[in-house]
Amino acid sequence: MISLPPGCKVSYSIWIDVDKLSDEMCEWFGMIGGSVTEKTEAFSGRSYTLKVIKEVQYGKAKPSYYRQDGTGYVKINFHGDDASTASMFLLKFSESVVAHNMKTEFDLIK
Repeated sequence: MISLPPGCKVSYSIWIDVDKLSDEMCEWFGMIGGSVTEKTEAFSGRSYTLKVIKEVQYGKAKPSYYRQDGTGYVKINFHGDDASTASMFLLKFSESVVAHNMKTEFDLIK
């Protein structure tokens, strides 16, 4: 990853897909000044069940959400101004990251 100079911004929204939103990730978002919310969703299938779902949000970005493509992944969004925070998230939770759209130095050489 390329470290950004102070005051530098990324001009696109950053997303990171993780396999699951762990309690450690929620705690980390709370420590850095983000918000962690819990909401109850109802699922109906063979039986009607209620499930508590956590969402995280940092800065001006949209809240995280569970993907509906059957994978069960969670998409975490960061605003372009918070690229350094997104980079720290990638480094700290690299074992849970499935995909992201952060550009690497190899992408910039092309």
